[in-house]
Amino acid sequence: MTIFLYKKQEKRRKKVKRIVSLILMLAMLCTLFAGCNKATVAGEKTEAQKTVKVVDSRGVEVEVNYPAKKIVCLLNSGLNDLYMLGAKDQVIAIDQWTYTNESAYGFASQIDERVKNKTLPAIDKNIEDIVGMNPDVVVIWAGQEEDIKVLEDKGIKVVGIQADNFEDVYTKLDILGKISGKEDRAAEIAKYSKEQLKKVSDKVAKIDASKKLSSLFVWGPTKLDLAGNNSTGDSIIEMAGGKNAADAVGEEHFVAKMEDVVTWNPDSLIMWNLKDLDPQSYYDDEQWANIKATENKQVFELPNAFYCDLWTIKYVYSVEFLAKSLYPETFSDLDIEKSKNEMLKFLYGVDFK
Repeated sequence: MTIFLYKKQEKRRKKVKRIVSLILMLAMLCTLFAGCNKATVAGEKTEAQKTVKVVDSRGVEVEVNYPAKKIVCLLNSGLNDLYMLGAKDQVIAIDQWTYTNESAYGFASQIDERVKNKTLPAIDKNIEDIVGMNPDVVVIWAGQEEDIKVLEDKGIKVVGIQADNFEDVYTKLDILGKISGKEDRAAEIAKYSKEQLKKVSDKVAKIDASKKLSSLFVWGPTKLDLAGNNSTGDSIIEMAGGKNAADAVGEEHFVAKMEDVVTWNPDSLIMWNLKDLDPQSYYDDEQWANIKATENKQVFELPNAFYCDLWTIKYVYSVEFLAKSLYPETFSDLDIEKSKNEMLKFLYGVDFK
């Protein structure tokens, strides 16, 4: 009887032991399962879409996915900034002008195979196409207020850009660097440009104030479409060591009267790169015959809209070109062609043809 009771108790103990073991095993599995769930949640938090906030030229704070992998860029200067930043593959659509302007297309096609093959969409004002691409952000001129409103009403993030002076040029580069995740490259480009400008300013500082030449900056399309003191044209004249003869005019672009030009009688004229106007146009015009700039053959045209671009960091080359033109002796050691090629290589990593 005692043996029978012992065996029964032993069986009961083993059964309890098995049940306890089973409970412990289930508890371990639950813990492991819970641990797996926690790892997934942590992973989701780690991989959650980051964003970055920027204040655009409108003064509007825009929150954009970071880095923006799908950028629609509808201004050519912005596209050039993105190319310089190394964000080419993040651009999914561009402006039509990049294709229709022969010079812009010629250079962009050497940077971007998609432009060369015309496979990168140019969509400009086709709002439905833009919305259909589901971009992270659209970069557009700040003045295109109606287009911006339509896009924002459809839930598209828009960064409005305006570049009226060289401070704006750096701000634009900084904004595009932030949204593309290329902040370090943006800082590198800004540093490079300022170092190049310092080389010019150091020499300009040694020019006697009484020997500084007066100049007018010609925007075109006519001979009298000039730059006032609130303009990039005025800025490059000053940076190159000149004095804007029209500095009393507070407009970025104005149309002067010939009698004003006679009164100013500038030592030189600086022309934006224009299709239907060149230095010879002034030399052949009798109205300009007695102006010092034409008498002394001191009319200079910026040689190319791409590498003299006043709306990107490439404005540095325009300053160098003008400084060399106005003061050839002071800048005798400046090899303007070499400087241009080194700048383009640094900015784009391309040896342009």
